[in-house]
Amino acid sequence: MILPAIVLIPTIGALILPLLGWFSIRIRNLCALGFVIASLVLTIAILPTVFNGQTITAYIPFGNVFNLNFYADGLAVFMAMVSASISAIIVFYSFGYISHYENQNEYYLMVVLFFGGMMGLVFSNNLIFLYLFWEITAITSWRLIGFFREKQHVIRADKAFLVTMLGSVLMLIGFISIYQQNGSFELSLLKNSHISNLVVILLLAGILSKSATLPLHTWLPDAGVAPSPVTALLHAALLVKIGIYVFARLFIATGFAVDEYWHTVVPVIAGASALISAGAAMRETDLKRIIAYSTVSQIGFIFLGLSIGNEIGVVGAMLYVLMHGLAKGGLFLCAGVVEQNTKTKRHNADGRAD
Repeated sequence: MILPAIVLIPTIGALILPLLGWFSIRIRNLCALGFVIASLVLTIAILPTVFNGQTITAYIPFGNVFNLNFYADGLAVFMAMVSASISAIIVFYSFGYISHYENQNEYYLMVVLFFGGMMGLVFSNNLIFLYLFWEITAITSWRLIGFFREKQHVIRADKAFLVTMLGSVLMLIGFISIYQQNGSFELSLLKNSHISNLVVILLLAGILSKSATLPLHTWLPDAGVAPSPVTALLHAALLVKIGIYVFARLFIATGFAVDEYWHTVVPVIAGASALISAGAAMRETDLKRIIAYSTVSQIGFIFLGLSIGNEIGVVGAMLYVLMHGLAKGGLFLCAGVVEQNTKTKRHNADGRAD
């Protein structure tokens, strides 16, 4: 029952946080942090098993097709460890940063529910439940990006939601096509299955839109209007890593077989995204948008390593995921300190705060 607990503790626990907030802010905050740490501790508990080369499964049947099937291997546990540890830091940082804003109950609800959705996605062995947890992260990130409720902020939150939602719907169509071709949604039963070019395009539409990769990247810099802990959570720790994880899960761990030319197309897209977005970062004057474009660039490098497909590329990409989460999370949290003390995120031509 460890795997369901890792997912359900933050997912269900998030729902009671607004109720706790009506009675005690301190208890609500500590419980929010506690739910994330509980998932982290339980993930650490299964590390020895996974390090020994074994896998862990938890199976809850809902019918012949839709089964709540959790699966833990090295890739899943690695992503869960990175996500949980950085999320715990971000929730702790939020205690001070969010303390003087309104809608705090909703904030902690959405942050912890977002984390629960990430844990569900990481350990899902069923494509339909992977999609459902994917959409939990979409809805919660939409609310978090528009947290301040200003008109321009809501417009940018809507933009992020629409871009990623369109990609996820196309990806769902791809999942349904995989079921029609292979008769199963279970990833463990789909290993090394060949998928058509149309399905590859549908899957990549969801993956690239979620991970803000060229040309579906423009929503991520706009998401910098969110509170700094949220931008750290979305840009560094979780949201943009969802597409990376699903790419690695489908095309590396599950080993979907694709036509040879995709091994050239995907690296070209990744390389172009890395270079063009790095140039865009050099043109920006908004602190958060600079970091955001840098994130798009580095996501491109991660995809480049994964798309190469050999051991060095994959290991390097996974190491980059960890380092990027730590570095970018820290940068966004520092940006929050600068923003709250200077009351601005921009600088003018001579480098002074504008």
